[in-house]
This record gives sequence, C-alpha cells and structure tokens, in this order.
Amino acid sequence: MVPITGNFQSEAALNSLAREALLAAIDSGWADPKKIGQHPGKAAILRSNALSAIADRLGLSPDQIEVTGEVGLSYFLSLGGLLNSGKKLFYGAGDRSGVIATVRSHDGEIFEIPLSADGRLNFATTQFLPNSVLAFQLANGESGAINDLPDQMPTDLLIAIDATTSGSRIGLPAKWDTAAFDSRAWNGPAGLAIIAINSAANWKNPLPHISAARRTYGTYSLPLLLASAVALENFQPEEVATRELTEQFRSGIRSAIPDVLIAGDLKTSMPHLTSIVIPGVNGEELVRELDRQGFAVDSGSACTAMNLQPSHVLSAMGLPTDGNVRIAIHSETTSSEVAGLIKALVSAVQSQRQR
Repeated sequence: MVPITGNFQSEAALNSLAREALLAAIDSGWADPKKIGQHPGKAAILRSNALSAIADRLGLSPDQIEVTGEVGLSYFLSLGGLLNSGKKLFYGAGDRSGVIATVRSHDGEIFEIPLSADGRLNFATTQFLPNSVLAFQLANGESGAINDLPDQMPTDLLIAIDATTSGSRIGLPAKWDTAAFDSRAWNGPAGLAIIAINSAANWKNPLPHISAARRTYGTYSLPLLLASAVALENFQPEEVATRELTEQFRSGIRSAIPDVLIAGDLKTSMPHLTSIVIPGVNGEELVRELDRQGFAVDSGSACTAMNLQPSHVLSAMGLPTDGNVRIAIHSETTSSEVAGLIKALVSAVQSQRQR
C-alpha cells in the first residue's frame, strides 16, 4: 500500500491534545451529568467547563449553546426552529444538503438566492419580505466563498447561520438568531455539533417533545464534547501561511494546466479551501489515481451523503461539474507536499487525456 504523503481531504486528524482529552474523558466522563451522585456530579462539572470554553471561543454565552451528536440534525434544529407555515423562507443555491432538505420540507413560500460567479450569494435580485427566515451560509465548503449579509433587511427577518465550514475562523454577524457549528471545523472529533440560539423567544423546538423547558434531546457523547472543547482551545489555523500554500497550489495548477477552472476568488474565500474543474477528465478517476500516489483529495459535492455526486455548488456558479477536485490545506501541510500534489495531479490529468 502506498503511504499517504499528503492529506488534502476536508477531514483532518484529531488534534493531538484533543485525542488525549478524549481518552481521559472516556474514563472520567462516562456518567450521566443529569443524574444525582458523585460520578454524575463530576460529569456535570466537566460538561459545564467544556460548554463555557466553547462558548468563549465562539463569542457566545454558555446558555446560548445546545449540543447534538449529529451535524445533519443541527441544520434542521437551527433552521426549523425558526420556521412555521406562515414564514417565507430564503436560502442560498449553494447551501448544504442538510439545509436544502429542511427547505424542501417547509410548507410556506420558498425563495432561492442565486450564486455569483465567485461563489458568493448574489442578493442583487433578492427582495426580502416581512415575516421571513433566511438560511445564511457564512462560508461555502466547496468554493470557500465567504458571504456577507446585505445592508438592507427587514427588521423582523430571522437568520439561521450555517457556520459548519467557517467554525471559529469567522465570527457571527451582528444580526443572527441561530447558528450551527461542526466540531470538525476546528480539528475536533466527528459526531458533535453545536447549536447556538440567540433568543429563545424566536425559536421553538421543531421535534416532537414533551417538556418545553428542554430545548433539544441532548443525546451526545460527553467525552466527544470535552475533546471538542480542547481542540477548539488549541486551534491555530495560521491563516497567512495557509493562504500562501493555497496560492501556491492555485498558481501551480494554472501554470501547468492552462484550461483549469478555479471556483471563486481566494481574496474573498476561506484561505484553506480550493475547488477546481479540469475539463475533459473524470474527477473520480483523478481521486483514485492520486490516492494510489499517496495523495488524499476530495471530488464531487462536499455536502451529500455520497461525496462523488455532482456538485450543485459548481453548477450554481455556472461551472461544469465533471473533472472536479477539491483540496483543503491543513495546519501541518508543507510546501513540498503541495508541490508533490501538483506534480501528481498534472501527471494524472495527462494520463487521462492521452487515452
């Protein structure tokens, strides 16, 4: 088996300190913190400390946070909790599938906001109406495009933020009502999502429930929460170095493959993400060939259950969806790894085109 010489997939290894915390928490954080007793009491203290640490890093207060063990559920809880049949719902053409699934289940009026050629939301043709909800993606997981809220919005507009890609890299806007975070955005463990609720007056649990005092079911792994808090406290994205490596990849590919199409503009995008389209090649074959050479990359849609499905984001940007490769730069990525990826990718493309 060829060893992995460079991981450029969106997933990164668990932060080493978070791994240690996870192993320790398995022994000390196994009890149910809602029960009475010595072990539950200790677990309750660990949970409280973890929630406070996460809230502090995300610019929130602990009482605004709810935790769930499924990222997909966080989309539904954050957005669905603001909706009722009388609400009008606006969403972006590049939203994740979890958000789009909630949009499609809405009984009220639905309006799609198109994407500009650079991947950002194009609000130019959007006119918000009273009594509406906006599903707003801070940053896209494929193009990396960063979105800004428009200047003019109805005062009663409720905003559900998708921060699962941006994580702690981008702060929440001044106006927000709910937000969904993915622990993996700061190299934390998979299987843990954070839901932020700004005001309980505007949000109602959309799932069947008995107790109104219980906002969510709260069924999640306490050890994962503790590990996520440690990962977030130690997360150092090194944006400048990451952007330089991303630029190295983009300029190297442009030079070697002149007809390559790069989604979005790095100046208005997350510094670690790049999605490219290489005409005349098969994206899945590229992924497999690069894997054989020791480089792990992504292809297809970043938000479907099967990640090799065609990208609706690229399509909404007016780009082809065949021959798509996505890479993510991580904190441990080196310049030599990027150079190796470029060389391997060019070789794989030439091999396909010569058939």
